[in-house]
Amino acid sequence: MHSRRWLTALIAVPLLLLVVLKGGRFGLVVVILAVSALAQWEFLGMLLADNPKFQRLKSLLLGTLVLLSFCTASPPSNFCYPGGFIPCNPSTVLFVLVWCIFILFFFYLLSFGHIEQLIRDLSVNILGLIYLPFLLGHFIWLRYLPQGELWVLWLLLVIFAGDTGAFYVGRTWGKGKLYPQVSPGKTWAGVWGGLASALVVGVLAGKGFLPGIKLMSLVWLSLTLGVIGLLGDLFESMLKRRAQVKDASQLLPGHGGMLDRLDSLLFAAPVVVYARLFLLGG
Repeated sequence: MHSRRWLTALIAVPLLLLVVLKGGRFGLVVVILAVSALAQWEFLGMLLADNPKFQRLKSLLLGTLVLLSFCTASPPSNFCYPGGFIPCNPSTVLFVLVWCIFILFFFYLLSFGHIEQLIRDLSVNILGLIYLPFLLGHFIWLRYLPQGELWVLWLLLVIFAGDTGAFYVGRTWGKGKLYPQVSPGKTWAGVWGGLASALVVGVLAGKGFLPGIKLMSLVWLSLTLGVIGLLGDLFESMLKRRAQVKDASQLLPGHGGMLDRLDSLLFAAPVVVYARLFLLGG
């Protein structure tokens, strides 16, 4: 498992960094759309395993609309501009999300007589729309902000460092279990190892990529991401425990599925976006 884990990372990480640094806004949007679709497919297959696969397509389409709405959340770009056909306005995201949820309501209302587990199916589809495209779309928003590519790179490095530190410190020294009912493998040693790794990498990378950010801002934001990333990991573990599966899929050898790789990032991206907008001055 170790060799497969590292081999997958050695292939995927350079490609991801290439997209972030050289792919421009358009390149990142395309990657996010693909990643979200794969994660939604896994999510719906995990929690609605008895449903026909084609029923997942409606949620993938609505998820795509939610993600694309994030292209309008930031200042002028090729996709939107003040007074243009598609105006720049963060509230567009909420508008699209609400209408996508309404569409789901209408769909299940019309399908009432044909779906036995209606409440379960509707709830899972709404959760999937908010949990994946909506949270993941904040990466697009972050990329569209000033110095967006550097902030996305910094965020990825902090979360990856926290995950790696937690895995290896927990594996080496971990004894006391953190939350065995949800994630039997998580230990308190892993938590501290992950936080320390996120802090060190966050400060060093921040000083290199984001020179305008104060040291204490890097410290508190890195530690916050370490904690938020852990909560995201635990939340996905809870879903897998309820679905009685070990991994969301076997798409990424040694890592599980796409959803297993996104769990920490899903919670972390909104934190960085709103920290920039409300605490760090954009």
